[in-house]
Amino acid sequence: MIQAVLLDLDATLLDYGMPAWRATVRAVCDALARSAPDLDADSLHGAYTRRYLDHMRAGGDGAQHPPGRIPDADSIWRECWRQALDEYGHAELARPATDEYKRQRCRRYVLFDDVTNTLSALRSDSYRLGLVTNGPGDAQRDKITATGLDRFLDLTVISGEVAVSKPDRRIFEITLERMGLGPADVCHVGDSLVTDVDGALNAGLGASIWLNRSRMVRDPQLRPPSHEITSLHELPALIREGSA
Repeated sequence: MIQAVLLDLDATLLDYGMPAWRATVRAVCDALARSAPDLDADSLHGAYTRRYLDHMRAGGDGAQHPPGRIPDADSIWRECWRQALDEYGHAELARPATDEYKRQRCRRYVLFDDVTNTLSALRSDSYRLGLVTNGPGDAQRDKITATGLDRFLDLTVISGEVAVSKPDRRIFEITLERMGLGPADVCHVGDSLVTDVDGALNAGLGASIWLNRSRMVRDPQLRPPSHEITSLHELPALIREGSA
């Protein structure tokens, strides 16, 4: 019987996608251009975007670094801004750019409209709730705090803090050990077939639940989830009825 529900953060609970991120970068570039008239906001936007996306493609969740040497998001963002601004002779603006970037990000952090009611229902049904997410610890914890998710969670495990990321089974094993539960006691819910579903299957959890908000067609080459839902509103009944 399922005793705890593990959830992914980005694109599962948090609605902060590419449009919101690009709007964040745009707001920072516009603010910098106002303070330094020789800066071109459009050019700076392109320069920062290239550097940050290159970093993410290289493995930006921090899990590739050994424990104790994992960079936080603040230092990553500051270095990307420094490099972008250095092209225009304004590397000294990297710190204020990073501070503004963090403010603009937090302004745009919002939960999907099915999150709060679903988590409240699961808590009312006495399920323990955990968050298992890839990313730098400071960035992910800022998202949790800014959206008020922390009031629902019994546990948070972040790849950048434990130096292992989904779909590696070890991040789930760390979570289970901290919760004092076995794999069969827990299900995991997430939007990614690659990191969330595969991760839950790798760890042998009681159920792997794919949140397919966009109703995309599953790649037949990827392992199927235990269950597929299109809204978190479906989750409490699925678990309550013992289907998960």
